[in-house]
Amino acid sequence: MKKIMLAGILLLCLAMTISGAMAAPGGNFSDSCYSESHIDYGDLSLNLRITHSCNASARYVEWSSVNLTALGDIVDGEVIIGGEWMLVDSIMRPDLDAPATLVWTSSPFAVVPNILDDGTTCSACNVSIVGARLEVQVPGFSNYSLTAKQEFTVYLDEQPELKGKVYQMIDLGNSRRGEEYACIVQIFGRSDATGAWVLVQTNPERKVQARILGNPDVNQPESLGYFPTVKGMANVYFRNDNIVGYSDFQYVAQCSNNATALIYEEPISTRYSPAGRTLVARGVWLTDGVNNESSNAFYVMVWIIGGIFVIWFGGMVVKSFRS
Repeated sequence: MKKIMLAGILLLCLAMTISGAMAAPGGNFSDSCYSESHIDYGDLSLNLRITHSCNASARYVEWSSVNLTALGDIVDGEVIIGGEWMLVDSIMRPDLDAPATLVWTSSPFAVVPNILDDGTTCSACNVSIVGARLEVQVPGFSNYSLTAKQEFTVYLDEQPELKGKVYQMIDLGNSRRGEEYACIVQIFGRSDATGAWVLVQTNPERKVQARILGNPDVNQPESLGYFPTVKGMANVYFRNDNIVGYSDFQYVAQCSNNATALIYEEPISTRYSPAGRTLVARGVWLTDGVNNESSNAFYVMVWIIGGIFVIWFGGMVVKSFRS
């Protein structure tokens, strides 16, 4: 009898040893976009990472030390990772309400964005961009989302492209009518190689305007190196050169004075047809509205017809000389 009891105790100890050697709970997903990795510290806590790897780039949330023993594996719907947001079902997973790091391996933004906690600006969150990587340190978990900084208004003209430039109007708002600001406009292109945003151009283009008579006008933005505001408003532009080779763009306007710095960012996309991309003399048309697509098609057709006419006219001239 004693031998049987001793054997039972040994089997129980062995079972406990095997159980203790088993991996700690992590994640178990049927959605192939999600995966998990963790480091078991052996004290019921672990370093846990949940990754969403579908779409353009990987995004993940990582906890430095969480205890999943009570509730077990994280399953579909308990951690949801979107393009510019991440959330945890805090009712089902209160154990995940702990400091965490949110990472986008390819940042959706060219400058540091706003981080919202349940729709409200998160003052306790730290945001940084290094190369293509966007990282957000959060104190606990709820519904986090990212938005581009748009601290003033930018209007696009209906026909914005004039002499190789695309024009906009910046309006800093009624509260800033009595202040003077210096504004610049930058265009960032997404690198296909690294996924990082590359500064393609800064406007105004810094140069002194030449005059046939008199001195250069030092009040021109090109001479000042910035667009000055008048009663809180400024006429600005970006150039349509130096952007070939990129397909995704971010428009960034920055206005500052000695007391305040303001940022506006939004994505812009090419609206001209793929056929027009091969035209050597084409104007690259960038706009935020869809109403200009017919106009862009018109300009592409003008270039095509003009090219055909030049070829025909050149052929007629050559033929006349030969005859």
